[in-house]
Amino acid sequence: GCSKDKGDQPAENKYLQTFEKVDSYSAGFIKAILGTQSNNHPAVNSIITSTVYGIDIYKIAYKTTFKGSDVTASGLVCVPAAGGEFPIISFQNGTNTSHYKAPSVNPNELMYSLMEAMAGNGYIVVIADYLGFGASQSMIHPYYDKESTSQSVVDMILATHELLNDDQVEAKSSGKHFLMGYSQGGWATLATLKMCEQSYNSEIPVAAASCGAGAYDLMTMSDYVLAQQTFPGPLYLPYFIYSKINAGYITGGLTQYFKEPYASRIPGLFDGTHSNDEVNAQLNDTIEKLVTNELKNNLNTSADFASLRSQLAANSAGSWSCNAIIRFYHGTSDLNVPPEQSDIIYTSFINTGASSQKVSLMPLEGLTHETGLIPWGIETINWFNQIK
Repeated sequence: GCSKDKGDQPAENKYLQTFEKVDSYSAGFIKAILGTQSNNHPAVNSIITSTVYGIDIYKIAYKTTFKGSDVTASGLVCVPAAGGEFPIISFQNGTNTSHYKAPSVNPNELMYSLMEAMAGNGYIVVIADYLGFGASQSMIHPYYDKESTSQSVVDMILATHELLNDDQVEAKSSGKHFLMGYSQGGWATLATLKMCEQSYNSEIPVAAASCGAGAYDLMTMSDYVLAQQTFPGPLYLPYFIYSKINAGYITGGLTQYFKEPYASRIPGLFDGTHSNDEVNAQLNDTIEKLVTNELKNNLNTSADFASLRSQLAANSAGSWSCNAIIRFYHGTSDLNVPPEQSDIIYTSFINTGASSQKVSLMPLEGLTHETGLIPWGIETINWFNQIK
């Protein structure tokens, strides 16, 4: 009884198109989910203690834009199954190549389940699918595309505001917003925060943002990857370049950037039917075998790569005079996205005039890109719980 057709939506909804309740968890079930992490991560116990609500999980479709055209996107909204006013957390996930692993398609995937469970702590949790997934899976995901990523997350939050106005949903917004994301999601969180503060401050005032292990300076990141003998995430650069060729943002065919057989494989690898691990397995972690000698040696200088350099610069996330409190978390042993990425962006904010009370760098000692994910999430929620 909770699904609605587009025709049933009130005319005043500008963003929300459809919504459907897809699951409900009791507070006891949420505590059990979180309890699976307590042996390895004792800090989760305070989140378990703070779990007082059962939750309802909705899948929504909403209107956003890509390159000036309207697109129907989708995502999950998780609300306490109770009346009252609650702050909103928007969670941005990391790099994903599989349609099946989109939040709204696979809400029971562990990381999404853990985030959904945070609604039991008294939050409205918003998880956008990103363009290229869920309702928009017919398009190639515009990977690390700053404008469309930020816009799709902002529009998801605005669609959530409209969902919360519906009589069928008891929980309402307190007006306070938090942002959090890891890896690609760390970058997406920072980019979204800037869009919120500079264009949507009255509608989406953000109190705090937690950016985990993001690549923020994409030129420095690319130089780092190309300088490695082997690199554990060979999919990143092909994903970026292929999606930019597909969107018409960079020139040249794939063979200008990648050696065979990989150049010919790339379109099939990023068609949404393969997981990150499957894509990596079909590429090569030895950089000189994967990329052309020209790209490896001349990215910074060759005219052939001018459009790529322009896209790396345009889609980097820089500093500004921010209102929200920002924390940059990064594993000190991260080989996928070097901790220097968080050092650079933190230093940039400080040099822009941000106080160390407003912007801080939080090293995750000894943790890698993979092992930093859960500890970052737990630290972030414990922090949000202190300030909400």
